[in-house]
Amino acid sequence: MGVDNPKISGRPIPDSSVENLFEGDENPERGNWTGKLDFLLSCLGYAVGLGNVWRFPYLCYQNGGGAFLVPYCIMLFCLGIPIFLLELNIGQFSAMAPITLFKHYAPGFRGLGVAMFLASVAVGLYYNMIIAWTIYYTYSSMTADLPWQYCDHDFNTPNCFSKTAYERCSAENNGTWWIYNFGRCITNQTEAQELNVTETVPKDLRVSPSEEFLERHVLNLSDGIDEVGGIQWGLFISLLIAWVVVGAALIKGVKSSGKVVYFTALFPYVVLIILLVRGATLPGAYDGIYFYMVPEFDKLSDIKIWESAAVQIFYSLSIASGGLITLASYNKFHNNVLRDTLIVCFGNCCTSVFAGFAIFSVLGFMAHELNLPVSEVVNSGSGLAFVAYPDLVTRLPVSTLWALLFFLMLFTLGLDSQFAIIENIITCILDEFPRLRPKKPLVVITVCLVLFLMGIPLTTQCGRYVIDLLDNYAAGLPYLFIGLMELLAMYWVYGVGNFYRDLMTIQGFSPGLRLKSHITVIYGTIAPLLLAGIIAFSVEGAKPLVSGDYTYPVWANMVGWAIAIFIMAMVPLGFLVDVIFFQKGNILKSFRATDEWYRHSENIAHREKNAQTRAGFDNLAIDNNQFYEYNSRL
Repeated sequence: MGVDNPKISGRPIPDSSVENLFEGDENPERGNWTGKLDFLLSCLGYAVGLGNVWRFPYLCYQNGGGAFLVPYCIMLFCLGIPIFLLELNIGQFSAMAPITLFKHYAPGFRGLGVAMFLASVAVGLYYNMIIAWTIYYTYSSMTADLPWQYCDHDFNTPNCFSKTAYERCSAENNGTWWIYNFGRCITNQTEAQELNVTETVPKDLRVSPSEEFLERHVLNLSDGIDEVGGIQWGLFISLLIAWVVVGAALIKGVKSSGKVVYFTALFPYVVLIILLVRGATLPGAYDGIYFYMVPEFDKLSDIKIWESAAVQIFYSLSIASGGLITLASYNKFHNNVLRDTLIVCFGNCCTSVFAGFAIFSVLGFMAHELNLPVSEVVNSGSGLAFVAYPDLVTRLPVSTLWALLFFLMLFTLGLDSQFAIIENIITCILDEFPRLRPKKPLVVITVCLVLFLMGIPLTTQCGRYVIDLLDNYAAGLPYLFIGLMELLAMYWVYGVGNFYRDLMTIQGFSPGLRLKSHITVIYGTIAPLLLAGIIAFSVEGAKPLVSGDYTYPVWANMVGWAIAIFIMAMVPLGFLVDVIFFQKGNILKSFRATDEWYRHSENIAHREKNAQTRAGFDNLAIDNNQFYEYNSRL
């Protein structure tokens, strides 16, 4: 990435004069964020997504409530923060997307960038389907009575129980009442006997109308993944709308998406606060929060909980997918990556815990209504946020308004993350094929269209089973494996000393000897061993995937493993390609950065030295090649 090979550099020389080198973008060909806040909010929006409101509470619910918080916090400090800082650092230093970056940063790990690319494709594929659910719910909320409020629809079963209808019928008949199983209020005993109705739905059989609305109407779930069923046209149209919105926001790159996040990243917090306040005042809320916060320590002996916590940290912070590297690559050179790391990591995890309070207060309320333990109140897997929250808004005055606000919140939460996922895919393509940059709008449209077509199976009756399969296999073990390889590439190939040097160059921060020793131990020992141990135990103790009461068949699990192995196989395959075709059999060259990368580092060091000694150049973040050209003119 030096003067000898300007095409490799992520920071090319523009045609502008020297006097204009410091105006506007440092990187005219790729572009930069308009301001520091654009990047910070984009990272925060990327990290704070549906996973905080949908996936994190579900994992707590699935893994014994508060017990999950213990490994979650450990993984944050041992894995999340170190890898987050690593990715921002190398992305900002290089101004490259993952595929191009690893070819020079650690050539033997060139397949790591490809693995990140494929992981982004798999996650982006099903993530937009979840966003499509929010669009469908938003449309369905535009009625006076919410369609999941009562049990009087064709899709409801005899076990549907609406507490609202129950209380209304009781109040209208002075406590003498019967409720027909489909929500009909029967006040005549003779009619009740003719219909063979002697009581309302037994407490142990009750199902909330919000759960039946999701599973029997929105998704129209089949009995299993092997029963594809027909396309749900409402979801099909919602998915199309979701891809149109994503494409429109990204068509001009970070200049357009960086402004959208000012709303999409901040609006959800307003709605979450309101919903938490309301949920905490409902009867039974204490039981839900108690289940959430009090850990069952015997659960900690299950390696699955530790694996889930590690995966959730990777998933919620969006590390190991390449998106953070791509977002940071659009930064100006001296952006404070350490500050941004701490803000986003702690902000994201606090949001997850905060959303958990809101979710579990509602679960406690639902348990109170259905007379069930909190651990048994909902059996909807990944649809937890589409059951508990919708049920809550039916208890609020002007419920239609709150439903619209809630699903708009989910929509904006999902969009932030999806923007970064798809931007990563697009930037990888453009960095590998720079001639396509003038045609970026066409590339954006093509990527969105292809992923939309690939996502059509998710709109069928077995769609949610496929989503859970991808979520478990594509966003699980591959992320952990990529994170492990990323740590090994930095520590053993690039060198932790060079990492500290880059951090110093970017923002002038150099850890003291004591702090540096702690960080070195985490990067070189604790984090890799922790990841390797979790991966080994997870593979050894792998079980067939279970979602709610449904156990996936053997063939479906084999497909899931094939997807995970295909993504991870890019790393060893990339090593073989590098050794055979690029290093001509010289394995040692695969385990050190390329000459172009070192020239890039030398040019930056040269620039920084001059910047500190020449008046007027202090703290200026200009391109390496621009600065070389300027110095050559002096």
